[in-house]
Amino acid sequence: MPQPLTRIDSVVFPARDLDASIAFWSAALGREPDFRSDDFASFSTETVSIGLTKLPWVDEPVVFWDADDVDNAHRQLSELGSSTLVEVADGSLAPLGEGQPVDGVDPNTGVVDVPGAKLAVLRAPDNTLIALNQAVEGGW
Repeated sequence: MPQPLTRIDSVVFPARDLDASIAFWSAALGREPDFRSDDFASFSTETVSIGLTKLPWVDEPVVFWDADDVDNAHRQLSELGSSTLVEVADGSLAPLGEGQPVDGVDPNTGVVDVPGAKLAVLRAPDNTLIALNQAVEGGW
C-alpha cells in the first residue's frame, strides 16, 4: 500500500489581519506575495509555499501534503483514525455531515474538486489538521 503522505506542498496560516501578515511575511521572505486576493495571499519558496488566509476555515496552521491519489490517501488516513472536515457556507471547517458544504465537495467523502486540484482536509487522532492536495489537469 503506498504511503498517503510523501511531500509537504504548502503551509497555510490563519491571518485575521491579512495586510499585517503580508507585511510580516514579505519582510521575512524578502519579497511580495506571488498571489493576493481579498482573503488569501501566497508566497513560493524553493521547497514549500506559504499561504495566508483571512477566511475562518482555520484557527491554526494547516500543512498541505502532495498526494498522487487524494481519494486513496484520504481513505488510508481515515482508516488510521482521522476524521474528515469540509468547508461549509460560512467559510469555516466542519465535520463531514454537519453543515452545508460548499460546491464541489463530495458529500460521501469530503473530497473537493477545484480547478487544477483535488483537495481533502482531515483531523488526525492527535487533533492535528492534515490537508491533501492532488494536482489535476485544468486550472483557474
